[in-house]
Amino acid sequence: MKVTLSYLLALCLAASIRAQAPATEYAPEQLDQLVAPIALYPDPLIALILPASSAPSDVAQAAQYLASGGNPAGIDSQNWDPSVKGLAHYPEVVKWMAANTDWMDTLGAAFSVQPADVMKSVQQLRAKARAAGTLVNTPQQQVDMEGDDIRIVPAQPDTIYVPDYDPDVVYDASEGDTGPYITFGVGFPVGAWLGFECDWDDYGIWTGPWRPGWDYRRDWRDARWGGSRWHSDPSRERQLVRNYYRPEANLPAARFAGAQRGPARGSVSVYHPSPAPAGPRLDYRGYDGAQFRPATRAPSGSVFGGYGRGTQVRTYSSRGQSSRQAPVRGSAPSGGRDRR
Repeated sequence: MKVTLSYLLALCLAASIRAQAPATEYAPEQLDQLVAPIALYPDPLIALILPASSAPSDVAQAAQYLASGGNPAGIDSQNWDPSVKGLAHYPEVVKWMAANTDWMDTLGAAFSVQPADVMKSVQQLRAKARAAGTLVNTPQQQVDMEGDDIRIVPAQPDTIYVPDYDPDVVYDASEGDTGPYITFGVGFPVGAWLGFECDWDDYGIWTGPWRPGWDYRRDWRDARWGGSRWHSDPSRERQLVRNYYRPEANLPAARFAGAQRGPARGSVSVYHPSPAPAGPRLDYRGYDGAQFRPATRAPSGSVFGGYGRGTQVRTYSSRGQSSRQAPVRGSAPSGGRDRR
C-alpha cells in the first residue's frame, strides 16, 4: 500500500508539472541529442545524473564544495538533494555538469516533464552504440542485455569508472574508424550513496537501501525493501520547467565529459542524430535484444533499436572488436563481478 501511494503521488506531481509546460514536447531526436553525452554512462551514474539535473542549484553548490576542498565525509550532512549527495562522490561528473549549466538545466526540465521519453532515448542510443560495436564489455564495465533493455554496470563489485567518449563518433562509427571509442580514467569507490536504480520497465528512478553487487533483478518496488519511486521537490521542478523547458529553442551544446583529460580538450559536443524518417518512430523494444550481440546483423531494411532513423545496423565483426576495446587508463581492480 505504501508503494502504491508513493507511485500515485509521483504521477500527480508529474501531471501537475506537465500541465504547466508548453503544449509542444521535445521530439525524440532532440532528446537523443540532449542525452548523447551521458547515455553510455553506467546505470548507477545515470540513476544519479537524471534526478540531480532537476536540482541544478544543488549541483552548483556541490561543485563549489568540492572545488574548495570540502571533506568528502561531510557530503551527507549537506542540504542537497539525495541524488546530488550521491553524485558528489564522483567529483569529475559534478564538475562537468556544473560547467555545462545550460545543458544541465535543459536536461533537468526535460526529465521533469518527459521522464519516460528521456530514458527511452538513453536506451535507444545504447542500442545504436551496441549495434555499431562501440559499446562493449571492458575491464571497467559490463554490458548486459536484460530482456530488450541494455544495462551498463561496473565490471567490479567495489569500483566504478566514469567513461569518456565523443558523442559525434561513438554512435555512428564507421568501419574505417580505429577507436578506441570509450576510455576511462581512475576508478572511484562505490557505496550506500548509489541506492538509486534506473527502472527501464516503467521508465523512472527508484531509490532504496543499497546492497553490494550489481544484480538489478531485486524488487525495489517491494515495500519490505523500503524502495520508492524518486521525485524531487515540486516547487523546484515547476521553476525549472518554467525557465528551461523550451522544445522550440535550439538545444544547448555540452563540452565533452572527458575534455579535461582526453584529446577532446576544449571541444563541444553537438550530437546530430540521423534525419527522422516519415511516419511515427518505432520504440527500441520493437527490436529483438539478441540483434545487439556481437557478430549479428540486423534484418534487411531494419535500423538500430527498431527506430527508423535511416542508419543501417552494421555487422559487428571480430576483426574490429579488438580496436574497439577501451584501454585501461586507470588501474582496474582484478576479480569477477558480484552476482547475487
